[in-house]
Amino acid sequence: MDIELGIEPEELEIAGTDVKCLIWDMDDAELAVRELALYPHFHEHFREAFDLIGVATSFWLEDGSYATSAESVTRTLFRLRDAIGERASSAEAASLPNVIRGFLGVDHPAKDSQLAAAFALVLGVQAVEILSNWLFELEVATYDIDADLIEGLRKDSPRQYANLIDKERDRRAGFEIEAREQFAVLKGEANQTLLMASLYRQVESIDVSKNGFNTSSLMLRLLDEAFSAKASKRGQEAGKGNQEAGSKTQIETMDRRSNIKAAAEQIIAGRRIEKRNLTDAELTNLLFDQAVHGTKKTIRDHLTALGLRPLK
Repeated sequence: MDIELGIEPEELEIAGTDVKCLIWDMDDAELAVRELALYPHFHEHFREAFDLIGVATSFWLEDGSYATSAESVTRTLFRLRDAIGERASSAEAASLPNVIRGFLGVDHPAKDSQLAAAFALVLGVQAVEILSNWLFELEVATYDIDADLIEGLRKDSPRQYANLIDKERDRRAGFEIEAREQFAVLKGEANQTLLMASLYRQVESIDVSKNGFNTSSLMLRLLDEAFSAKASKRGQEAGKGNQEAGSKTQIETMDRRSNIKAAAEQIIAGRRIEKRNLTDAELTNLLFDQAVHGTKKTIRDHLTALGLRPLK
């Protein structure tokens, strides 16, 4: 099959850095991500994602250097990721390499484990792209206030600069939920695909010359056992769901916090205009009297999280 290889110019950008090759450019992308003002808040997310990317990339190492087709394959899979994902979703779990060969050519020399790992790499990079670019856009939006002033803060007062970005984050809470949810989904899919690549590598190391050996049958059995184990683990961890940013409870919590923030700021602004003092207790009671924000304890907890307690 004749396929034009390569990531289109400016198609992939991570934290303001152009990525032309998933094999060679991810170190620069990681450095750019680490420079984001709110990176410390998401350190663990990015660490896990970049670790996954590193493992997926390592499948293409042969005698200390990358296979000659590594760059072209990963570029092509990134460009065709949606088509591959759609076709793979309707195929058997163990057939991802065959699906990929349908795009690259059935005689492509790459191992099945390498093809699966390459797609895991693509998914991992997408996860990083979603989360890092949301954080990067927060900083870009902040520069709209006064570019020279903000740049000065970034250089001379990183903490104050980060506080400004955090305020922009509060204003865009809905986008955070979406970015976190997409990141979690993509990283989860990348982990499963990397597991598949590892299983293929195990099969590739087995002596298949024995009579009656069926690689496809073995892969299906291994995958069934692996994903059954993962499903059991997910069941054990289901109680943690409300802690995830994409869960229904967390979405409702963030919506409530956003409403409390808007109402509290309106009350505070009114008191300032009237030049009247406002205590924590008064603010809590006024919000409680609106009868839409929950209990007084809930209101106090949200005010504390928003930095509106204690009042100054």
